[in-house]
Amino acid sequence: MFDQLPGERGFDFVPVTTSLHFTVASGVALASIHGLPALPYDTVDVAMKAASTIEAPAVAGAEGLLALQEKLGTALRAAGLGVDLTPRTALLDRARPGDRAIGEFALVQSLPGHDRYVPLGRWSLGDLR
Repeated sequence: MFDQLPGERGFDFVPVTTSLHFTVASGVALASIHGLPALPYDTVDVAMKAASTIEAPAVAGAEGLLALQEKLGTALRAAGLGVDLTPRTALLDRARPGDRAIGEFALVQSLPGHDRYVPLGRWSLGDLR
């Protein structure tokens, strides 16, 4: 997947910088890594390996969502990545977790100034990896 040209990854131009986001739903990021070179293969690899270490059940409610965010942030920092966690109030406002269970999270790539996202990885909660 990571040896593809920009156009093969859904972009019709060569980006200058990019961001990576760990999400639980469209528009709901748990954590982000900003200001990366256009095609950050090494960072993506490290981020995916760190995410695969997360062992957690499906989460429901605010406490579960915040616990997942904390586990992810800890794993990413332990892997040496500078990560920005979404502020708690913004995360809970966007996610509106209520009682619905969240059974997975994903890593997507975005480009500053564009509304396009490329999925890079997905992890199920409840699965031990």
